Amino acid sequence: MVFWLSRPVSTVQGGVERWQRVEPHLLESQLGLVGRIHAGRQLILAAPFDGSIAALFVEDGQQVQSGETLMMLDTEGLEIQLREAQAQVLKAGEALRQMQGWQDGPEVAQARRALDRARGALAVSQAELDDTRRLFDRGIVARMEVDNLIQQVRVQQQGVLEAEHALRLTRARGQGNGLRIAQMEMTNAQARWQALARMCEQRVIKAPFPALVARASHAVARPQRHLQVGQQVAQGQPLLALVDVGRLEVLAKVEEGDLGKLREGMSVEVRVAGQQLAGRVQRIALQAREDGGDGAWYDLVVSLDTPSQPWALGLRLGMSAQLKVVVHRSERGIAVAPESLRVDESGRTYVVYREAEGQPERNVFVEIGATVAEGVEVQGLGAGDVRMP
Repeated sequence: MVFWLSRPVSTVQGGVERWQRVEPHLLESQLGLVGRIHAGRQLILAAPFDGSIAALFVEDGQQVQSGETLMMLDTEGLEIQLREAQAQVLKAGEALRQMQGWQDGPEVAQARRALDRARGALAVSQAELDDTRRLFDRGIVARMEVDNLIQQVRVQQQGVLEAEHALRLTRARGQGNGLRIAQMEMTNAQARWQALARMCEQRVIKAPFPALVARASHAVARPQRHLQVGQQVAQGQPLLALVDVGRLEVLAKVEEGDLGKLREGMSVEVRVAGQQLAGRVQRIALQAREDGGDGAWYDLVVSLDTPSQPWALGLRLGMSAQLKVVVHRSERGIAVAPESLRVDESGRTYVVYREAEGQPERNVFVEIGATVAEGVEVQGLGAGDVRMP
């Protein structure tokens, strides 16, 4: 703060000359806001799977430590799904092994044997045709027998071509898309089994940090009913809310016109429940609130420096808090009354100054700074007296 003394130097009737004493001192400019206390960290614990509550170890308002068991869920239905998923893994694994060893498998071997039989039969018929043609040339057999064997060879040649094609198709089933499909089915089966196994591991729900247990909510305006042992829960259903008791914040809203005065890290004085606490501006919203009305309002979050047990001070969530944000601070600043500032013909600001009573006065040019409770901060002036109008 800068405090000044205005004392008359002369008491001439009709015109009293006044001087303001100014000295370097702490100057602060504050912005007053109103907010409410809320948890700096709040976690909603949801059901990891469909099931029922097997055991419940906490209740609303209870304080818990990190790692403390809150509840246990029944996994009977989940274990059925887990066994089914494991069976799918075994089936997919067997199918993948068959595809990986397809070229040496029974279906390829059967197609290969069919081709060998077709080729053998063709070779026999071809040899018989050659012998019959020699006999025909000697006039021993009729032309009809040669023609019949020629027809038979043609049919068997077609049979060999079909057997070769069937072997190629059978071999192709163990390559390309067929193998990739088996690999993907195996990957999917394993992923589902692992996901269900992880769900089973989450049957015991523990507190990840020291917290206060609160009731969770399905919606903003509809509170969750009290949990009970045996109650059915659906996957993703909110079960409990954990409020970090060691991190309290104040949520306030600031008008658009005051945003330029604020920045993250500024010191804040907070008064709540008869207690005065220190805090800092933690963050300023980038988007305006939807309920701002005619003007634009933005959320401001202030982190509080609180003891490990803030509830011992009477602090409760939702309490209103008075905030004073220090928007400007000067350790050794000088402030003067606004009416003492004068402007010359060139537009420069000055004050009429003297170092002490009885010393000659002179004009001192100054630079205007921030507005503070004591007046206006100025630069370029030392301790002394400033003439008031």
